[in-house]
Amino acid sequence: MESNMDVDVDVDELLSEIVIKLKKITETIEKKIRHDPLQPRHEAFQIYMTSKFSKEQPAVSGNIRNIAAIKQNESVSFGWLGDIYRRHFKQYKVIRHISIHLWRTGYPFYKIHVQQYFISSKSRKWMPLIKLSEVVVAQGITTHKLADKELVETPPPGVLPNTSADYLVSPHEQYIFPETYIATIDDGVTYGGTNLVLAAGKVICHDLFDFERDYTSEEFHHRILISPKSVRIKWLLYDLKPESIAVAATFVDACAPNYAHWLTEVLPRIAQFCTEERYMNIPIIVNDGLHENIMESLILIAGTEREIITLPIGRAIAVDKLYVTSVSGYVPYERRSNKLSNHSHGLFSPYSFRMVIKAVSSHESITDIIWPKKIFLRRNSGGRKVINSTEVETLLVENGYVVIEPEKLSFVQQVQLFKNAKSIVGSSGAALANIVFASTYADITILIGEYPDTSYWYWQNMACASGKKINYILGDNAPDNGNGIHADFTINLTDLMSKI
Repeated sequence: MESNMDVDVDVDELLSEIVIKLKKITETIEKKIRHDPLQPRHEAFQIYMTSKFSKEQPAVSGNIRNIAAIKQNESVSFGWLGDIYRRHFKQYKVIRHISIHLWRTGYPFYKIHVQQYFISSKSRKWMPLIKLSEVVVAQGITTHKLADKELVETPPPGVLPNTSADYLVSPHEQYIFPETYIATIDDGVTYGGTNLVLAAGKVICHDLFDFERDYTSEEFHHRILISPKSVRIKWLLYDLKPESIAVAATFVDACAPNYAHWLTEVLPRIAQFCTEERYMNIPIIVNDGLHENIMESLILIAGTEREIITLPIGRAIAVDKLYVTSVSGYVPYERRSNKLSNHSHGLFSPYSFRMVIKAVSSHESITDIIWPKKIFLRRNSGGRKVINSTEVETLLVENGYVVIEPEKLSFVQQVQLFKNAKSIVGSSGAALANIVFASTYADITILIGEYPDTSYWYWQNMACASGKKINYILGDNAPDNGNGIHADFTINLTDLMSKI
């Protein structure tokens, strides 16, 4: 065997040359990724995401009971007809507008005037739609007060460019959030996919619902019909064999699967209810099929011992004693008519936010992660995307920001990320609801398109109720393709640079 001992090699010099070559290769790749929009950007911008922010914690488990789903006789997507529309016709603006109009008007007409003659008399019945506070007064229902009404100051947010300030005309300089309470409803029925409760031949809604202006998710998905003028409702998705239980609290909501709605409207109600010792052993009912991060937040606040019942759409639970927590935050799913003014941009209870923050903070995991102080939230789903996102991310990274994909973090990690951030930049999207966990002194900048019907005060109202303030950078919308407020947009980099 020949020996290599006599080979004269400078190991340190060789290693140094290898390191230099690897560094040059890395810089070339990163430069290409940053400036070529056709190339993926993950390698260049996801250093924290891949090495630090992976979901290290095991999924939180709790005492969960799942109610079995039932097969519905009718699909709201119309099966093969819906597939044909989505594949071949949705891209055309005129056809899309006609389809939406038929969906919102023609199909309800069919349900009321045609199908009703072929269904049970129970489903034909119109019922009074009444607010929870009115039911409490009318029937002398027992309530437990949680918090007094609270004044929320809402100063104008900052906006760039300055010429866009007219888009942010304030709907109010302040608002008063009503007191929150828990009402006890005898023989109440709660359904999957809605916060509406049936009791004594009536349907109970929350106190902030505006019959004339607010169009609901339940209506859009044709689970109910509402007559705003007569304030009546027709139930379209009856469960003929509901489950029965002696006592429970309901927190089912049509918009609960959306992280922002969950965090600002549903979870605050749960936090208030679960904080009260008198209700510590009461089971709670929530939507079936919620995202793992939403379930993580739920179990952190409700506890691992309390029974959590998940209720699918179309199923119902009849409860002898049903606890209903009053509204703690609300933004309409959609506007019923743009002909009316004074639509709500969302109202939120400061007290309920404090309860959520307190409950979550007591369960935060101990970690050695050094959280970045300057973060940019990359939006990967849905509309309202930043068209020049590559240039935006490049500019931010060059100025010390870390690009984050929040959906890849656990709930607790998102809380810690926002809690430790000093500067937050993000396109309008559900992940921004985490600003409720941010520091009072955090600089928050939201990128959003410039469009007349946008509810710009949604984020500002949320921020003010949790002790923060935001700034907007309004972008130029893409050519109108029928997406309206959900259109993609381009951000002026000069405006962005002036904020960072």
